[in-house]
Amino acid sequence: MSLWDTGRGHTRCPRVPYGTVLVSHVPTGHGEGTLLVPHVPKDEDRIIGGYPCVPYSQPWQVYIYQPVRCGGILLRPRWVLSAGHCLYRGLRVRLGENDLGQAEGTEQERRVLRAFRHPAFNPTTLDNDLMLLQLDRPARLSRAVQPLALPRSCAPPGTTCLVSGWGTQTPLYPYYVCSKPIGNPVALEAYPGRVTPNMLCAGVRNQRIDSCQGDSGGPLSCNRTLQGIVSWGLQTCALPGRPGVYTRVCNYVDWILNTMNNN
Repeated sequence: MSLWDTGRGHTRCPRVPYGTVLVSHVPTGHGEGTLLVPHVPKDEDRIIGGYPCVPYSQPWQVYIYQPVRCGGILLRPRWVLSAGHCLYRGLRVRLGENDLGQAEGTEQERRVLRAFRHPAFNPTTLDNDLMLLQLDRPARLSRAVQPLALPRSCAPPGTTCLVSGWGTQTPLYPYYVCSKPIGNPVALEAYPGRVTPNMLCAGVRNQRIDSCQGDSGGPLSCNRTLQGIVSWGLQTCALPGRPGVYTRVCNYVDWILNTMNNN
């Protein structure tokens, strides 16, 4: 039996009030034939197979910008989790964002006081691709700004999850796409020698849905807990048999909690 979800029925979850997923690519030079890249923005950024999300239905979604454009996840009022490859000097974050093209009164701007990238982050393989950002002042919690819970266990293959984000092109509001964790044997078949136990593959068989440019660092949420961080994929998004690759958050809960509690 295939470890892929069969894609029967409605796998797009159009009634679920979640956000969209976008991934960006920066060439890393590794890979054979088709380039494998982290999801950091490029010109053709878009969500593949996504739907507009209900405003503020992903209140933990964080917009990270200047100089790079990435997604993030609010864990505590002063702590945001994102992909390790999104680390640059001078990062700013925006909470409570919906429409990037206009102010709606819910937005909160913050500077990054300190960044804590995982000490074992590998920029070539993108193993351990996560970082914590400590904000200069706490976020004010509201209907548009809420933290997302860390997982108590890893999501099993076939769990319905959602990826969310803005990407880097119009429309300027977030989209969502439904995705399902895939067993690592299938992930290893899709990306031989590249998927580690710290990575999670997610997708739906025979459907062109995926995160794409512009949303590295965004959440893969399952049952309102954080299971994945948008990390990398092929330069061409949503190819059949090529799931998106995420940092497997359940492997890092101790590191995340220890870092936040000790700083």
